Amino acid sequence: MSLSLAAPASAAEPGSVEGLVVNGTEGGSSVSNQDITLKTYLDNTEVDSTDAKTDADGHFIFVGLSAEPGYSYQVTLAFQGADYYSEGLSFAEGETTKSTVVTVYDSTASDEAIQVATAHIVILVGQTSLLVEEYLLFNNEADLTYIGSRVVNTEGDKETLRFSLPNGATELRPVSGLMEGYLYSSEDGFVDTMPVLPGAKLIIYSYEIDYSSGTYEFSKRVNYPTASFILIVQGEGTKVTSDRLTVGEPVVDAEGIWFNYLSGQALASGDILDIHLSVLPETDNQNIVIWVTLALVVLGAGFGFSYLLRKKRLQPVSPEGSLSQGRQRLLVELAQLDDDFEAGKIVEENYHRLRKVKKSQLAELMQSPKEKSGNG
Repeated sequence: MSLSLAAPASAAEPGSVEGLVVNGTEGGSSVSNQDITLKTYLDNTEVDSTDAKTDADGHFIFVGLSAEPGYSYQVTLAFQGADYYSEGLSFAEGETTKSTVVTVYDSTASDEAIQVATAHIVILVGQTSLLVEEYLLFNNEADLTYIGSRVVNTEGDKETLRFSLPNGATELRPVSGLMEGYLYSSEDGFVDTMPVLPGAKLIIYSYEIDYSSGTYEFSKRVNYPTASFILIVQGEGTKVTSDRLTVGEPVVDAEGIWFNYLSGQALASGDILDIHLSVLPETDNQNIVIWVTLALVVLGAGFGFSYLLRKKRLQPVSPEGSLSQGRQRLLVELAQLDDDFEAGKIVEENYHRLRKVKKSQLAELMQSPKEKSGNG
């Protein structure tokens, strides 16, 4: 077992961080003799890093650490082309030992296990421009980390996830799940080079599109098999049509803003979604609260949004920082109701009746922006 001094011991009793590297791939490679780095932070600023190695069983330990307030630590390692990190570690008062487990996976260059569980596109209509926000919940169904195969730069970075953008898209903004230093332009959009670990990964980004007339042809390429697709377009007078998508009942948010609602299921990689927007309004309404739009997905579809809630990958928030307790409770109850129905715990008649009641309650809360927290 390797020992290493990561920081000078303080006047208080020195601390230690010990841990274990495990391979989450069934029958995976050995994790012995792996290079481990402990990063030391003081008031969230990195001040030191120290290296060690795992023993034959994947164990490691760092000793002589400062347990003073303000110090925190993180274990990192590179394994088969992907970087892995522990949670942040800090010592509570009187505590001198911290333990952690870092799970790694064998890597693969094949993306056949990468799918999109649900994809949402929200189009907000402004004067001569569209603000588009895309939400994609990826799922790596294998117990292998996908690291890509196509090299995109001279440093050897490899493409992992690819994203298509409509013609004329500008002002690309990564919102969640993307880091600018890992993104590169492609012939029809952009690519990410961050490895994709097993499990779910939510990615959100936005961009703008200018239009000069009352119509716009929005064309979107599907890059991965997609189980559920939802399109929400602002504008009561705006018409939205698509040969591949089904038009659903429109929804209205708390501010009285009208949204067209379209959906599709089981889209294949390579499918092209041609979406025709016409009668675009001349007003600028881009100051829409996005969490309201996401909540409306619950009113219209249920499963896609409940899946996000179950995975705890998406936490919708209001401008004040969180949903009111009443809204939050109803969203979770709707998700749980969908889960129970899918699992056969509730009969269909009761499911639809209860869902209708909860949808009505949520709609009432959305129409009362000044309700006190906790109303339900």
